[in-house]
Amino acid sequence: MGRPSTREAIIEAARLLFGERGYSAVTVKDVAVLAGYSPAMVMKVMGTKAKLYVAAVPDVPHSDVLAGDGEPVGFALVRRILHRRREGESEPWSMVALLVRDSPDHGAAQAELRDRYVNWIAGQIGDTSPARQKSQLVVCVVMGLGAGIRVLGLLERDEMNDADLIRQYGALVQSVIDDPALR
Repeated sequence: MGRPSTREAIIEAARLLFGERGYSAVTVKDVAVLAGYSPAMVMKVMGTKAKLYVAAVPDVPHSDVLAGDGEPVGFALVRRILHRRREGESEPWSMVALLVRDSPDHGAAQAELRDRYVNWIAGQIGDTSPARQKSQLVVCVVMGLGAGIRVLGLLERDEMNDADLIRQYGALVQSVIDDPALR
């Protein structure tokens, strides 16, 4: 695979910075430096900081596609979060709350990301209920892990090894998925 396009490099840099610092604390210059381009190039490619922000909102954790790996979804979700921490990759589950809060259009960002994440989880766990309550609960539990690890620095690797965390937190997530009382 070759070098990412200018647009892709700018968006990835913005995604990392917005996820770490939020909208108001990131400048176009910050994004340009991280991406390896001039601020003028960032503006030429993206138009405005607000458009850059919208483009940088992470997709549903596409690297969390779980179909066919044989591991229960709850455990697989936890495993992917820990993998991203270990590899130093951005964490969509911890970024989503910050991205909504700092969005130039809070209501639109909230609706868009809520629907995107809940619908993605619903597809993973087979939740076809109209309210998708179970999917909403799973999103909350998984976002809690992502934010706890990345934002608060909880469950550091020297405190608890990944295998134990996958076993314990994965069981928690899976218990929500498997609960027959939730529809």
